[in-house]
Amino acid sequence: MAPIRPEEITARYKAAVIVAQLGPEVAKPVFAEMQAEEIQELASEVARLKEVDPALALEIIREFVTFAASTRLAGSGGLDVARELLEQVFDESEAADMFEHLESSIAEAPFNFMRKMDPSQIISFIKDEHPQIIAIVLAYLPSDLASNVLASMQEEVQGTVAERIGMMGRVNPDAVRLVESILQRKMSNVLVTTESSYIGGIDPLISIIQRTDRQTEKILLEAIEERDPKLAETIRANLFLFEDVAKIDDRSLQVVLREVSPQDLAMSLKGVSEEVHEKVLGNLSRRAAQMLEEELELMGRVRRSSVEEAQGKIVAVIRRLEDKGDIEIDVGGVDDFVA
Repeated sequence: MAPIRPEEITARYKAAVIVAQLGPEVAKPVFAEMQAEEIQELASEVARLKEVDPALALEIIREFVTFAASTRLAGSGGLDVARELLEQVFDESEAADMFEHLESSIAEAPFNFMRKMDPSQIISFIKDEHPQIIAIVLAYLPSDLASNVLASMQEEVQGTVAERIGMMGRVNPDAVRLVESILQRKMSNVLVTTESSYIGGIDPLISIIQRTDRQTEKILLEAIEERDPKLAETIRANLFLFEDVAKIDDRSLQVVLREVSPQDLAMSLKGVSEEVHEKVLGNLSRRAAQMLEEELELMGRVRRSSVEEAQGKIVAVIRRLEDKGDIEIDVGGVDDFVA
């Protein structure tokens, strides 16, 4: 068995190893939560696995179980899920030993409830506390979050707190938990974490529109334009529409065209602008362009809904390739380059 190179141990490879170890019955509900394209990609990776080094497989499973156990969102993970996963893969004794080690390694850190808060929210609750209390809190928070909180404090407080953090040394765990408990009770009635503070905005709206069919997308944009033309303009600048095919660079468009069926391509070009038509033909081989023209002539009249459905399929391919990093799309304006 040839050893696998480090660069070949991708996220997809790891997922395939986990699915192969769990077996089809356990993996079935996992597939039920995935898109058809994702299932096909993962199944292909599983098929290519052949032999897997047992030590590598064990390391991948440990990594996955640790991640699953530390995901503390309701219904998506936790220690109970981790225990079940271990028991599915390993015998009872080995699963128990691994779970004990896992449980101790992911014990919840003090002030964990603050980790998803905005720095301004943390400041509003600790600014009046004694500098030693503030120092204890910041010492347990992730460094990037703690630095943002510290930077937003008054200068005279910053120096005192920074000094106390530097001089802190060992702290009684019971004292830390007491401070944590007091602050948590203080915040519980009025705290709104950043997960629920910021809802809506351009990005989630664009994400929603991108997942609709072509007809719904058109209706939404027209409705938004009637109420707020400036908002509609902003959305269009960030939302790829089929007409934007004319603005794709040739290399990217050629990658896209290789993923599109001739039938969908021909249907999508019915009634489009001359600019889009010529752009597509110009990125096909002479023979392929000739066959496409012949297909368009033979089609005759077609339903608008069929055209929009075909255009929607091509836009979906473009978005998928862009998400994977295979192509780059910039239709919202000219971007600057620096040397």
